[in-house]
Amino acid sequence: MLHKMDLYPEYIFYGGSVHTVDRRNTITEAIAISGNRILAVGPTEDVLTLRKSNTRVANLRGASLIPGIIDSHNHAWEAGRFLEGVVTFGLRSIDELKRAVREKANGLTPDDWLQGGGWIESQFTERRMPNRWDLDEATPTVPVVLERIFSACTANSRALELAGITRDTPDPPDGVIERDPATGEPNGILHRGAKMLVRKAMPGPFGASSFGDSGAEESIKRALAEYVTYGITGIVEPGVSPALCRTYQKLRDQGKLLMRVNLMPNWHGFALAQEMEHMERLIEEMGFYTGFGDEWLSLGALKMAIDGGLTSRTAYKSFPYVDEATPRHVADLPIRLSLDHLDDWVKQAHDNGWSVGIHVVGDVAQDLAVDAIFRAYMDNPVRRRHQIIHGYYANPTTLRKMNDAAIIAALQPAFIYGEADGYNDLLHREHQESFMPLRSYMNAGVRVAMSTDMPSAHHNPFWGMYSAVTRKGMLGHQLGRMEAVTVAEALRMMTINSAYLSGEDKIKGSLEPGKLADLAVLDADLNDIEPEALRNVRVDLTMIDGQVVYERSR
Repeated sequence: MLHKMDLYPEYIFYGGSVHTVDRRNTITEAIAISGNRILAVGPTEDVLTLRKSNTRVANLRGASLIPGIIDSHNHAWEAGRFLEGVVTFGLRSIDELKRAVREKANGLTPDDWLQGGGWIESQFTERRMPNRWDLDEATPTVPVVLERIFSACTANSRALELAGITRDTPDPPDGVIERDPATGEPNGILHRGAKMLVRKAMPGPFGASSFGDSGAEESIKRALAEYVTYGITGIVEPGVSPALCRTYQKLRDQGKLLMRVNLMPNWHGFALAQEMEHMERLIEEMGFYTGFGDEWLSLGALKMAIDGGLTSRTAYKSFPYVDEATPRHVADLPIRLSLDHLDDWVKQAHDNGWSVGIHVVGDVAQDLAVDAIFRAYMDNPVRRRHQIIHGYYANPTTLRKMNDAAIIAALQPAFIYGEADGYNDLLHREHQESFMPLRSYMNAGVRVAMSTDMPSAHHNPFWGMYSAVTRKGMLGHQLGRMEAVTVAEALRMMTINSAYLSGEDKIKGSLEPGKLADLAVLDADLNDIEPEALRNVRVDLTMIDGQVVYERSR
């Protein structure tokens, strides 16, 4: 394991559990860093022989050192706005939500907008969505918009007023304005496309016309600065517009990109507002392809989407919800792209050097996406790193095709942490047991990459690790244990498998000599940790490109 070069180490970490996440999942004791690369890994006594007079040496004192975490599905430009405003993950009641809004609104003016979110109704003791009147109690003057984890948002009266939403405003074709049944007045809850009505009035990254503005720059920087405190050294940002690509490039050019970023341009079905004429040129005329870029900023798969979400009841699936007799018909679902053209679009991308990542939640949607990718691969058997994103339900035939075509499962166990406690009201037990089948994917030979999908779930990656291992939600509801994975398996999903997803596993994702020096030091030993303690793991130090970018105060 020791790899000597004619170099000297600027850093040596020793005396702990160094999880290399190499092919053999080797765990050793020490690591040496030279410049922006890993110089050596191995036993403490061997690595310490490389020490020079100016080498900085740190004793891990039995704790774990891991490869930098790669959050392979993370909307950083949106997350920054949440972090600036109200982050609602983990709040236990609507009263707590009101207090959080009231505190953040203090000092703001009626010209400011308070944004944020990350809530789901099952987290609140009231077991309902917050409405405009709840938010009005917190602040009647400052416009407030709080996003649900998926598919909806809540706006207060001031925000509705600025957006021009009244009792006479019709529902858009692809959305719903919820209304008070007694008065017909909008209650502030806006579903799917109806969110665009208020976004048109909003500033910042959520505003419909603000992709790529200076507000997006600040949001990205804010999010990345927060992420490094959790050991995250790289992200994959899905569904970016051309303007947002330029924003990331600007940050890269100015040396302000704190971590490595892989961008997934939005393709058919993803964004509420798309610029498809630009995308057609990007894919076929301009010479770009998946993998274009460098080790700091690169292009990944094209982001597509077929259906909606499970808790929003917009998933395209073959089985009913617990309170329904039959599955919802496709005509009653907000399918996000033309299913008649799905095969052609996937083949167009595949043949032009692009991978695709397709959002699917229901089993029917997943079958359609896998079939489209499989057919493109069989017609042109070039291995792209196509992804199925979310992939809650997979049957044996679908698993076989995913293995045959090397399709990656890009999954978010963090959703279990945030959503599972409400699943008794949503899913029959058999569909809770088989939800997000991590073990089944692995048994079928399908590579799994783990991510958070912030702001659809919290960006703390150890909450996702906790739920992957325990299959528990934040309040303790447990899904099927048969789909659980081990800590070591989860760590692979968060590191080397996520690097593989973006085609960067040769340079990062594991701690091997010659690879980029991206790593995190934890406050615990993953070899000897109780599963219940996983969600309490903290990061003591984060290193990117051989430089310490975060160190926790003691």
